[in-house]
Amino acid sequence: MKLIDITRRAGRSIRQAKARTLLTSLAIGVGAFTITLALAAGAGGRQYAQDIVSANTNTQELQVSQKQAIDTSKPQEYSTDPTVSYGGRFTVKQLSQHDIDRIAKLADVASVTPSYNLDVQYITRDGQKKYQASVQTFNASIQLNYLAGNGDSLDESHIIIPDSYRQALGFSSAKQAIGQTVHVVVAQGASQTNPPATKTFDFVIAGVTDKNALAISSGNSLYVSEAAAKTLYTYNQEGTRSFGNYMSAIVIAKNGVDATKVKGEIQALGYEAQTAQDLLSTVFQFINVLQGILLGFGVLAVLTSVFGIINTQYISVLERTQQIGLMKALGMRRRDVGRLFKLEAAWIGFLGGAIGAGLAIIAGTLANPWITQTLSLSKGTNLLIFQPLSVAIIIVGLMLVSVGAGILPARKAAKLDPIEALRTE
Repeated sequence: MKLIDITRRAGRSIRQAKARTLLTSLAIGVGAFTITLALAAGAGGRQYAQDIVSANTNTQELQVSQKQAIDTSKPQEYSTDPTVSYGGRFTVKQLSQHDIDRIAKLADVASVTPSYNLDVQYITRDGQKKYQASVQTFNASIQLNYLAGNGDSLDESHIIIPDSYRQALGFSSAKQAIGQTVHVVVAQGASQTNPPATKTFDFVIAGVTDKNALAISSGNSLYVSEAAAKTLYTYNQEGTRSFGNYMSAIVIAKNGVDATKVKGEIQALGYEAQTAQDLLSTVFQFINVLQGILLGFGVLAVLTSVFGIINTQYISVLERTQQIGLMKALGMRRRDVGRLFKLEAAWIGFLGGAIGAGLAIIAGTLANPWITQTLSLSKGTNLLIFQPLSVAIIIVGLMLVSVGAGILPARKAAKLDPIEALRTE
């Protein structure tokens, strides 16, 4: 018989035992449901983590710092290298300008930006109260949600403020704040007066940002250009021991150069370096562990259903003994009889996989908005992402497992003696 004829006959056979076929398929469907959701959760979790990386760092970006002492329980040898000491028990080595220049000479490095420690006293504008502020160096690769304006042409005289500061400083709207002047007051760290001498730096608002749900930071930082940050830092730190020393630096690899390669080059110079992916490695590890646990439950359900398939197929062979004898007496080969029962098992696997995967997709699609709202994720974020290829692989895989489970019953059917089978009542 042709394979297509055997397949059709197998389909008719399982339709004749609808209840038994459905119950066996549902047992497989439980495994398919769990595995489909596990893969969807893994895909969604990795995509969400990748979105966090994109929103907070550049894939070409590395964070570089000095290698720190591993054993801090013992007194550390004095070094002339720049350090920050915490009570004499814990000392953090800093990067010097020499270190910055050394890293910048690497052929695969596009730029090196020190992490300026900006100690700003407050921000205000004419006729308004004074507010504490945290100022950071603007990074064009970081995705900011602008309510008005942008950072495309940010220069030394402009600043980007969050919407919370726009409201505090009395601007009626984000659009109305653009082009207005604010005053940033910085204390002189080396000043001998009490209170210390201060200087007011005027900035024009270039953009107003909203809180980004994917942002790791609080979203209340003010952003200035690298040149402005250096100016503020110089006034604040010049004359102090910390001037010219930095806790870390941001290194940007050249376009087309793998950040991991640059990481190796920097580590070869004796520094610590982390890529954007390294910073979130713990998140990826957690996702993989969670996905592995869910997959384990799914595989366990599938293995349990294997015994159900074997039992169903054996019962089918016993019930159809005379039918098998008749088919053999009419010339059906042993191989075709075996194929018939294997294909019946494949149909059961297909139905179970399709039912389980289909229910998982429906449940996941309905649950995504609820998950997003419950976890306060950004609009449009889906933590369950169903990939057609993965679903297809699950269904095909379950069909193969079912065929494997149906081998023994199929062999029993193929070996039946047609004369003895026809005598069976």
